[in-house]
Amino acid sequence: MSIIRSNRIRNSLVSIISNKIEQPQLKAQLLEFVDYQSEKGFSFGEMLVLHYSIFKGIETEEIYTVAAAVEALILSFDILDDFEDDDCKDKPWLTESNLSLNATTALLFLSADIIRRTSFANKDKAISILLKYALRSISGQHKDLLNSCKNEADFIEMTLEKSGSLTTLACLVGACLATDDYPKEVASYAELIGLIGQINNDLVDIKKWNEKNDLLNKKYTLPIIYLLNCKDDELLFIHNYYDNKVDSNEVVQNRSLIAKKFVETGAIIYTEVIKRVYQNKALAEIQKLYMNPCISEQLNNYIN
Repeated sequence: MSIIRSNRIRNSLVSIISNKIEQPQLKAQLLEFVDYQSEKGFSFGEMLVLHYSIFKGIETEEIYTVAAAVEALILSFDILDDFEDDDCKDKPWLTESNLSLNATTALLFLSADIIRRTSFANKDKAISILLKYALRSISGQHKDLLNSCKNEADFIEMTLEKSGSLTTLACLVGACLATDDYPKEVASYAELIGLIGQINNDLVDIKKWNEKNDLLNKKYTLPIIYLLNCKDDELLFIHNYYDNKVDSNEVVQNRSLIAKKFVETGAIIYTEVIKRVYQNKALAEIQKLYMNPCISEQLNNYIN
C-alpha cells in the first residue's frame, strides 16, 4: 500500500509542478529534484494520507494533491538543510546553488497555494497547521545550526522541534482534512516518530566516514554527547578536535579506535535505550486510540 501511495504522491507532485510552474528551466529543475527525492520515498505524504484514512476521509485524488503539497515543503526544507549543513556534495541541487535556492522559494509558496485551491472544508485549518509546524521546525533547525545542544535534554528538545514538527505537520493535516475533531494523542505520537527517525539517522551517520559523519562535522548527537562525557584518556584527541586544537586528519586516522569506543563505552547501547524509551512512549499514545490492529501495525512501522 505504501508503494502505491508513494507513486501516487510522486505523480501528483510532478503534475503540480508541470501545471503550475511556467518558467521552463525552473520547471525542469524542480522535476529533476522530485526524481531524486522519489528514490527515498515520500513518507510524510504517506503519513498524511494514512491519517486522512484513519479518520474516515473519503479518498479522492485531492488528498494526494495535498500530500504532494506537503512533500513540496519537505523537499524545500531538505534542500535548505543541505546548504545550511554544507551537505549536498552528491545531490542535484549542488550545481548552480543560486538557482536551487530560488527553486526552494517556489516550493515553499507552491505548497500552501496548492492546499488553498482544494475543495476541502478544513483547508484553511490545514494551512494554519502547515505554517505553525513549519515555523516550529525552522526554530529547531536554527538551534541545530547553532550546535549548542550539548546535553541529552537540549538535544531531545531541539529534535522534537526540528524533526518532530514535520511529522506532526503531516499527520495533523491529514487528520484535520478528514474530521473537525481529532484526538490530541495524534500530535503526541507524531512528534515522537520524528524524534525516533532522527535518532536512527544519527546512529547511521556516526558509521559513515564521509562528509556526513557527525563527529567530523563537530556536531552533537546522542551517541557523540555520551562519548564526549566519558572519562577516557584515549578520547582526549576528540575533545581537542571539538576545541579546534587538532584538525580532522587526527580523527580520520583514529576512526577504528573511535568505532571501537562507541561500542566499548556504551554510547551505542545508551542511544538505543533512549530510542526504545521514546518508542514505548509513542506506542502508548497509539494504543490509547486504535483498536484496529491494521492501523496500529501501519503506525508501528514508522517507529522502528
